[in-house]
Amino acid sequence: MKRVFVDTSALVALFDRKDRNHLRAKALLEKIRTDRTHMIITDCILAECVTIVLSAAGHHAAVAVGELILGSKIIQITWLDESTKRRAWDFFKKRSDKTFSFTDCTSFAVMKELGMAKYFSFNSDFKKAGFMEYGTGIKGRQ
Repeated sequence: MKRVFVDTSALVALFDRKDRNHLRAKALLEKIRTDRTHMIITDCILAECVTIVLSAAGHHAAVAVGELILGSKIIQITWLDESTKRRAWDFFKKRSDKTFSFTDCTSFAVMKELGMAKYFSFNSDFKKAGFMEYGTGIKGRQ
């Protein structure tokens, strides 16, 4: 089974037509569907996405996005346990040279646990952490 880790920036770009990465996100989503790739997120990514939509578009839109993600057949949510959060915290503490958010560190920990190398994100921190961008060469940037 092909899998790609999906970050908040990708989900927000998919849902927000005004996002500068919207067209690229749509093109990558089409590639994901064509390739029959499963999208992996964490509960932290779900929380960030719903919170961003709430602040930008209100409660109704945030609920709609949350329901869409929770009901998706191609998005699998990994619920973080204490040991994963502690590994993420250790990574966070050791990387004082970077500005990785704690949520990004939880994503990196999950990707390592699941043996995942590819990400769908518009956040350059994934590349800085040593992961590969999914669908390099896909057109759609505005």
